[in-house]
Amino acid sequence: MSTSRKSQRTFLTVTCITVVALTTVFLVYAAVLLTLTGSTVTVNQAGGSVEYNLSGTSNSSWAGSLASINSGTEWYARINITNAASQAVTIVWTLQQNTGTWVDITSPVTTTKTLAAGSNTVYATTSGLFTGNYNWGQLTTSSGDFRVKATVNG
Repeated sequence: MSTSRKSQRTFLTVTCITVVALTTVFLVYAAVLLTLTGSTVTVNQAGGSVEYNLSGTSNSSWAGSLASINSGTEWYARINITNAASQAVTIVWTLQQNTGTWVDITSPVTTTKTLAAGSNTVYATTSGLFTGNYNWGQLTTSSGDFRVKATVNG
């Protein structure tokens, strides 16, 4: 091989290596120029509680628990949701019985409702409104410990 061909190949090889190296440096430099950090985002988790009532009237008192009642006694449930985002939700209401662990008995009511941002009171009806609130006493006709579980899906 002639010396001039070796020189050309060497020059071409060095030029290619230099171009690749410079391109890599520019790409890394460009990536560093485009790294941006946003401001802090604070996320609040929704919470709430289940409340019970022995009366089917809207102005009666609601409590976190009920004293012992006789089987077949009317009783009602509602949930108070706090820190809610404004969104449409589906709530599945399930009666549970304590048999050593809490066991789902039935899910007689599903509520579809649009929550307002903040606090919301939702009753065990298809619409979530008070009228027609579900009487859980019709399912608790035997002795035992029962509770209502409300699962909110957004």
